[in-house]
Amino acid sequence: MKMNEVKNTGHYRIANVSAVAVIVFLGVNSIIEAIREESFTESVMSFGMVIALILLIPIFRSTKNFFKLAFFTPIIIFVFNTVVMIWGGQGAYYLIVCLCACGISCLYANFPLTLFYIVMQALGVSALFFFGFPITGQSASLGSVLISLSVFLFSCMVLLILARSATVILDRALDDGNTFRTFLATTANYLAMVDKSNKVIYVSKPLSDLAGIGEPELSTGRSLIDLFPGRDLKLFASEMLGQRGLYEADWEFYLHGQKRFFKAASNSMSGTSKGTLVNLHDMTYLAERDEIAAMRDNLKIGLFFMNRECIIQDNYSRYLEELLSEKELNGKQFIELLSASVTSKEQDAIKDYFEMVFDRIFDQATLEDINPLHELHYVSVNTGDKKIFQCEFVTVERGKGEVFVLVVIYDITARVELQQRLAEEEGKRQEEMRSIFELIQVDPSVFTDFLGDAEYEFTRIDETLKNDKYSAHEALVEVYQSVHAIKSNAVILGLNTFGDKVHALESEIKKLRERETDVPFEDMLRLTMRLEGLSKEKDGFKVVIDRINSFKVGSSDGRKQNEYVLIESLVKTTNRAASDMGKKVKFVATEVDGEALEKGPRRVIKEVLMQLIRNSVVHGVEAPEERVAKGKDETGTIRLSIKSDGKIIQIKLLDDGGGLDFNKISKKALSLNMIKKEDVNNKNALLQAIFSPGFSTAETEGVHAGRGIGLNLVRDRVRDAKGTLKVQTESGKGTAFNIFFPVDNSAAVNKAS
Repeated sequence: MKMNEVKNTGHYRIANVSAVAVIVFLGVNSIIEAIREESFTESVMSFGMVIALILLIPIFRSTKNFFKLAFFTPIIIFVFNTVVMIWGGQGAYYLIVCLCACGISCLYANFPLTLFYIVMQALGVSALFFFGFPITGQSASLGSVLISLSVFLFSCMVLLILARSATVILDRALDDGNTFRTFLATTANYLAMVDKSNKVIYVSKPLSDLAGIGEPELSTGRSLIDLFPGRDLKLFASEMLGQRGLYEADWEFYLHGQKRFFKAASNSMSGTSKGTLVNLHDMTYLAERDEIAAMRDNLKIGLFFMNRECIIQDNYSRYLEELLSEKELNGKQFIELLSASVTSKEQDAIKDYFEMVFDRIFDQATLEDINPLHELHYVSVNTGDKKIFQCEFVTVERGKGEVFVLVVIYDITARVELQQRLAEEEGKRQEEMRSIFELIQVDPSVFTDFLGDAEYEFTRIDETLKNDKYSAHEALVEVYQSVHAIKSNAVILGLNTFGDKVHALESEIKKLRERETDVPFEDMLRLTMRLEGLSKEKDGFKVVIDRINSFKVGSSDGRKQNEYVLIESLVKTTNRAASDMGKKVKFVATEVDGEALEKGPRRVIKEVLMQLIRNSVVHGVEAPEERVAKGKDETGTIRLSIKSDGKIIQIKLLDDGGGLDFNKISKKALSLNMIKKEDVNNKNALLQAIFSPGFSTAETEGVHAGRGIGLNLVRDRVRDAKGTLKVQTESGKGTAFNIFFPVDNSAAVNKAS
């Protein structure tokens, strides 16, 4: 907005009117005198007056610089006055009119031109006097002329002094006014000058904009309170005007939904500028800056600006140094601080991402989706401290079009760890629920038998690990067999959750057992801890079982509990293995001597039979379509008989499968260096191979087969119980396992178990 320069035009109009009046007075007076004397001078005077007016009026109307009129206007009067004096012989008013011309020049308030004119006029009057013109009239004496001339010159000097003084004061007042208006036009403050009745005299552009008034001049004469929008502002303004003498206060209010802060002050003015000056300074940006600075320095987040070279700028939050475990971050490259946290390839990806952020290739939502530092596992380069950060990036334009990235870092370590703990606890809870559900499905008597067997195997593992006579590899073989037995029993009963854990541990033991070098103590210690954890979980099953109030009666035909538990376990083993292998197999117990179970090694018998049944289902019984193609029933059969003659317990387990594939066995045994080349057709050597640890003809490892531990466990457990094992097989018809235990030894084994 351009403010008009202040000009006091009132004295210009007085000077202009006075000049015209003097011309008219001289002309009319000369015309009257000429008529009285009947002289032709009237025509000349009339013509001269018209000429003078014709010269003055265009000058008045066309001159933009009014100060130049201080010379032009009085010079025309002087010339006309001189013509009237010389031509008409009327000099009585000559010096008075010259003095009036000096006064008119003074009214234009331009001292240099006024001085120039008065000097020139004084010189002109002196020249006229010297040449004998009647400057004081036709009949005036020399003395009166000299006196009149002296008075005239003195009066001119007085006018010059007065003009000088008046011009300085006027110029100062005008300069002050113009300066104030210029200040109002350029200031960013909300300023106003009001009179005693609170009417606006002057107002700054920001305040007129606040009032919704386009031009400040349109605010003049309005009530100051009316300029403020909103009830709160009007109340503040009213309070201020009530203390107009000396008021100072902080204003805090809402305007258009935004919180604003003003420093308000008013002072009463004295002297020529009477009124009250109101000054409102908008402190909102300072308050916001202070709030932002307070948040930046007190909030537990990292804030900093980063340029295109990923250099951290100087204005970063205090917490950033603590967050990154670094000091004096100004000038450091952010990516270098991540060198211990990400790989070199990841650093390249982060650089590419920053380029996309700076160039704004994608919108903000897309950039957030592809943010590679959304969850950063940070490792301090100096201290090695580990934390988890969430980083966010926003482009910001600063001065001169420079683009920076505002980086915000949140420490989410506690949150992530809490989420992990909650997930683990939820996983444990789900696992416990699955375990309880699985336990409910198991016959309590069968499950009790499983607990006894598992307890026996864990005790055996503990004794093995404590036995100094075993090397690490020998101990691992024994532990491997026991873990395999526990897993097999758990899986057969449908305890999948527990069985999966044991299966994972079994895989770990296998890797340790297959090492060619010594097993480190740390690995054995970790294995011991895992075994202890599984043992405790097994003990927890007892608590669950106690909560199950129902107890299923052994069997409807009155067989003893041991017989029932064994048959139930073997039926479950058959069904589970057949289901997992996609086969149809039924288990038939043709004859089971309950007394033999009571006097024989019951636990060994159960474990051996379970392993042999799984082996028969996996390797012996064919798939339904294959059996049909061979002319067999699609459902295979596994038969069991347990007899005792008082001295020997004879167990026979046979299946109607395809029999042992000696060709396949020989190839596998030869590849594992378990037999010599000359023994590839030696059935006895091949039978010994299938009972060796690590031997299996299965293509892949699974829960039921593939690790070469099942038959090895059978052989070792039978030997431990002083028993013997014989295998009979016929291609296409099946395989029979005959096991013999001495009754005399079974009692001792039972006690040991």
